[in-house]
Amino acid sequence: MKVFLSMLLFLTFLSSTASCAITYKYGSYYGKVVDAETKEPLEGAAVLAVFYTQEYGPAGPITRFVDAIETVTDKNGEFKLPPYRVTAFRLLQSWDPYPQFRIFKPAYGCYPEHKDVKPIFVPNGTLPADKYVTIELPRLKTREELLQNTDCFPVSVPDEKMKKLIELNNIERLRLGLQPTHIY
Repeated sequence: MKVFLSMLLFLTFLSSTASCAITYKYGSYYGKVVDAETKEPLEGAAVLAVFYTQEYGPAGPITRFVDAIETVTDKNGEFKLPPYRVTAFRLLQSWDPYPQFRIFKPAYGCYPEHKDVKPIFVPNGTLPADKYVTIELPRLKTREELLQNTDCFPVSVPDEKMKKLIELNNIERLRLGLQPTHIY
């Protein structure tokens, strides 16, 4: 009888947790990052895609970090993030179908936070999947603009998932005489 009850308990546990695994395929995302004035390509800009799930509760949806991938623009200002499948083990959650993006280059406005970045894709400053896009980053001219631009980090992303973004942000902060904010 103990063996039967143990097996029944194990099978109940297994069936209740098996439905917790959720998976979603994103992308690919590709395009070019250019200077907004000159239209020249920007080499070495960090491009970060962040993937979240949404948990629904009585107070409304709660966004939870799952994963992130990062790349850097090449000498032509181009980037490519290949299709990416993300899996998470979460109860009663669904995928946010649009990853959030950050594109950052020292001395330039951060996508999507800066008001003069063009174009801004909706929702949430995402990028369209499987479509070549050109993002224009404005060159920042004043110290105040540069200082406002040093906090281009998405919410709740572990530092090890955005190393290049942190590195470039720290370069900008040091150039402005500030201490680095993230150290990985």
